[in-house]
Amino acid sequence: MTAADPNTTAGADQPEGATTLTGILFLLLATTIFPIQDVIIKSLSSDFAVHQIVFWRSVFALPVAMAMARYEGALWPLKIGSWPLQLTRAVAAFSSYLVYYMALAAIGLAETAAITFSTPIFVTLLAAVFLGERIGIWRWLAVLLGMAGVLVIVQPGAAVFEPAALLALAAALFYAVSIIATRRLGSRTNGGTMTLVTLLVYIVGGTVLGLVFSGLETASPHPSLAFLYRDWIAPAPMDWLALAALGVTSGIGFFALSQAYRMAEASVVTPFEYTYLPWAVLWGYVVFGVLPGLSTWIGLTLIVGSGLLILFRETIRGRRLVRRRGLGVMRQR
Repeated sequence: MTAADPNTTAGADQPEGATTLTGILFLLLATTIFPIQDVIIKSLSSDFAVHQIVFWRSVFALPVAMAMARYEGALWPLKIGSWPLQLTRAVAAFSSYLVYYMALAAIGLAETAAITFSTPIFVTLLAAVFLGERIGIWRWLAVLLGMAGVLVIVQPGAAVFEPAALLALAAALFYAVSIIATRRLGSRTNGGTMTLVTLLVYIVGGTVLGLVFSGLETASPHPSLAFLYRDWIAPAPMDWLALAALGVTSGIGFFALSQAYRMAEASVVTPFEYTYLPWAVLWGYVVFGVLPGLSTWIGLTLIVGSGLLILFRETIRGRRLVRRRGLGVMRQR
């Protein structure tokens, strides 16, 4: 089967407006599903180790992702492009996923999500260093605006400072590295291959961390560290159901994101990724009884404004990556 061009817009025989609307609806489906995944993982974080959750989530997600890739015509033959870049991208995505959920064990859904939405800021900075891209005055303004938002939420030095917020910030940085690796890969690979390689790295990484950290420390006073050091346990029947639900939701989410970015230009659909944040606030309140404080709302507004400003400036400049692939932060959730 010939791999499909990842930049080809699906539904070319439909009116352009119809495919764009369908792409937006797929993106909204993804932003609705991924917060459910976060709720399940946060609920499991008091009993299971994060690496065990990563392992089983990826195992259950693998057949769904393979079916998705085959549906898109991009599963076989594998289009690796560059093994070093593929592995860099996958390891960075795995690291981002790991520390994101370590942060989620200690702080709220809205705070964790808001901080990780600073990814476009790190992409901008890393692109200047590793890709030689020039940062203009507007992008510098966006970077400073976003960093200010992060500082407002994290509040370093304050009495209420939570170290887990730095894990969320690290998740944004690791994910930015994966985006830069994706940009270096360019058209030498496709979405099906990247998803498959990434999930396999997730499975191997979860196994290795399980061997390293299980039994290393029996207890930790901090929820994030306890989430990492905890031993693997035998899941109960309801736990198996939750772990399977993680795989299914992530697989459906991947499919919805892929369809969204195939059917419409990223410059159109990427801003809708921010609809993830109201869902994070809602589920945080409904399930855990937690609402974000004023500082989180202020910081969230600054970060969202920064991301949209970067997206707007890149679109105006006609950057192919932003128009077709986007700077979305959920692409490898």
